[in-house]
Amino acid sequence: MAEAQGRIGEALAVLGDLGPAALDAGAGQPITLTLPNGIVFDMTGEQYARDWAQAQFCFHLITAYAILRHHGIDLGKADYVPHMFAYLRPGSMPEH
Repeated sequence: MAEAQGRIGEALAVLGDLGPAALDAGAGQPITLTLPNGIVFDMTGEQYARDWAQAQFCFHLITAYAILRHHGIDLGKADYVPHMFAYLRPGSMPEH
């Protein structure tokens, strides 16, 4: 867990050092993605973010969720969308 938290910290530091237009500037840049089995994908930065990175993130997030649930951790939808509680209509939350 400490290693994962360290990697998250490193990623946040890199993102924090980027200028406001840095990510958009890479949208049209060519990306070559080579998988360990030799398959090679050629795409732009935008295509990589949209079609590869986002799908990989979602897959691993859902897989981690399933593993944690399997091991008895009490997780649910509210754990993934806590920001939605900012829109909660007062008095509409069911009592437990």
